[in-house]
Amino acid sequence: MTPTRMRAAVLPALAAAVLAVSGAGQAQAQADPRTQTRPVTAAAVPPADHNCISPDGTNLNTFLGISERIIGPPACREAFVGERWVRSMPSWGTAPDGDRAHYPRGYTPTLFDPMDDFVSKFQGIRVVSDLGTAREQSRTFGPEALRRIAPFDGNPFAFLASDPLPSLTAGEHTSTVYMRLSARHCDGLGPRPAVNCLPAGEFVYTGPTTIRFFLPPA
Repeated sequence: MTPTRMRAAVLPALAAAVLAVSGAGQAQAQADPRTQTRPVTAAAVPPADHNCISPDGTNLNTFLGISERIIGPPACREAFVGERWVRSMPSWGTAPDGDRAHYPRGYTPTLFDPMDDFVSKFQGIRVVSDLGTAREQSRTFGPEALRRIAPFDGNPFAFLASDPLPSLTAGEHTSTVYMRLSARHCDGLGPRPAVNCLPAGEFVYTGPTTIRFFLPPA
C-alpha cells in the first residue's frame, strides 16, 4: 500500500490542537457541549462491512490485521453507533539504514538504523475524542500500537493503530492522537529538525480529525 508519511510538524499540530481547544471554549458560550451534540448530517454513511479501503485500493483491515471498523484515513471517518472502532494514524517512515541516513547537526541516534531507533523509543499513543469539550474521552495504548513495519520505495514505514475503542454518540466528533517517545528521534531522511524529527515525551502526532457516528439502519 502507499503509506501516508507523517512529517514531524509537531509545533503546527500542537498549535492546531490549542486552537481547537480555544474554539471549543468559544463555542461553549453559545452552545453547551454537555447538553448538545452536533446533528448527524447527510455525509457519507459508513458501509455495512468494516473494510477500510485506502486510495490505492489496499484493504487496511487486512493489511493491519484489524477486524473492527477503522477510523482515520480520509475515506474512513464514519461509523455506526454501537460499533467498536480502531483509530489509525499516519505512518512514520525512515531512511532504510544508518549508512544512508542524513541527520540534523548535533543529533546522534541511539541505534544505528533509523527504523530500529524509532521502534526502540516508541512508547505508545493516546487517542483523545472531543478534545477540549465536556465530552472529552482519552485512551492510552502502549508499544502494541505499532502494528506493522513494511517497506515502500525502499524505505521502511511503521504503521500505527489503537486497540478497539468504545462507540461514540451519534453526531460529529473530533479525534486527536498523541505519541510518546522515550527520547528524541530523527528519521534520517534530512537535516531539518522541524520536518525530520520527533521530540521526547508526549506530543500531538495528528489531529484534531473530524469523525462522524451514525444511527444504525432500521
